[in-house]
Amino acid sequence: MSARRWIWGVWILVLSCYVVPYGMLGQVQAWYGSFLFWCVVGVLVIVANVMITRSFRDEAPRDTASRRDTISADGEKRP
Repeated sequence: MSARRWIWGVWILVLSCYVVPYGMLGQVQAWYGSFLFWCVVGVLVIVANVMITRSFRDEAPRDTASRRDTISADGEKRP
């Protein structure tokens, strides 16, 4: 599944964190119903974030100066 769908899934989970406890579980007097729901959704958001960021790569740009390179007064890069 693409990262865009995972991001939409996170937004749906965040929205459900408001709708379910305050709407559907609003009449439940025990606190642990909402707490359990929030814990499960929290784990699902962590899994979704892992799925979103699994394709990130740490690649350095090729056109940047390295520490060993010097830049002259006219802006030219010299090794």
